[in-house]
Amino acid sequence: MYVAETVGGGVRKHLLQLIDGLNPDDFELHLIYGPRYDAVFASRMNELQSSHKVHLIYLPDLQRALSVQHDSAAIRQTAQVIKDIRPDIVHCHSSKAGIIGRVAAKMGGVHKVFYTPHAYAFDAPEFSKSKRELFIMAERWASRLATTCTFNVSEGEFRNALRHHIDKPSKFDVIYNGVPDTPHPSHAEARTRLGLDGIVPADALIVGCAAWLDARKDPMTFVRIAEQVIRQRAEAHFVYIGNGDLHDTVMAYVHEHHLDGNVHVLDYREDASTLVSAFDVYLLASLYEGMPYSLIEAAQAGVPIAATRTTGNDEVVIPGTNGELFAVGDVNGGAQAVQHLLDNPPTSQQVRDTYLARFTEQQMLEHIVQWYKR
Repeated sequence: MYVAETVGGGVRKHLLQLIDGLNPDDFELHLIYGPRYDAVFASRMNELQSSHKVHLIYLPDLQRALSVQHDSAAIRQTAQVIKDIRPDIVHCHSSKAGIIGRVAAKMGGVHKVFYTPHAYAFDAPEFSKSKRELFIMAERWASRLATTCTFNVSEGEFRNALRHHIDKPSKFDVIYNGVPDTPHPSHAEARTRLGLDGIVPADALIVGCAAWLDARKDPMTFVRIAEQVIRQRAEAHFVYIGNGDLHDTVMAYVHEHHLDGNVHVLDYREDASTLVSAFDVYLLASLYEGMPYSLIEAAQAGVPIAATRTTGNDEVVIPGTNGELFAVGDVNGGAQAVQHLLDNPPTSQQVRDTYLARFTEQQMLEHIVQWYKR
């Protein structure tokens, strides 16, 4: 049984990989989810139900915001579902569902309880110090009293858990996110499918990103880096694929700084991960991460990466091999990293080799199944 408060972005991608990848002869799957889910999940709900890949259980009280009323109701409802279904395994995803699901599993006497944080909430800079301390205490309690093992998606996330004394090292295992090794369209075809023909010259260099336009991904640093690079090389174009609450802020900056001709913000699209082959450099300016799927997808496509030196990013990017790192919020450093990769790019195969060594979907699934079957 999976429990997830938000079925969007990396969490959704991870859950669908498990649902699609696990052998139905070995596992009967159930997913408890709340009202926050993205268009990709919505588009697959009917197919998932009708194919009997997973039994979907919607709980409207399973919400992102902290609320005594909704959270206590979500715990009671999840506990009742567990009592009715009697799962052998409960696997919770992301911080909020991680607390609610593990409390409910403890109440229901489930013996195998796993948890994947997908980046700890106490790392989020948008939360106050008191709220982060509350998350740390909740994580400690849930791990020590109601968790068989936490699956950290990066070594950095694991070290962060130990630094905050969440639990003893033996209660964690690092399982990298992985993606399937699927073919990508050619450089030119990907540009055409993104609608860039006639907008971006055929010989232009493109620096791109496919991510949420939200505080965590820091798209404002992306556009400020773009501005610096464009000043040095007017032939460079920057493409950001994604939606989010910072869309209008980003667009206002682009207009005010007269970057419209070289910076292109495109709506989110389901096939974005397959179109990163349109980019000459992948640029991610995140404030914090767990293990970003987008960087793994860029590496799988053979696209060199410029990314912030933060948890997860610094395990995908190997400076001098498949990309370059720069400090969080460092516009000058980011511009230098992008310029270096445009001038001295590693080979596509060199970048892909870093994906094949550690980040395939099969490696991820096999590791998780080993824990499920213990």
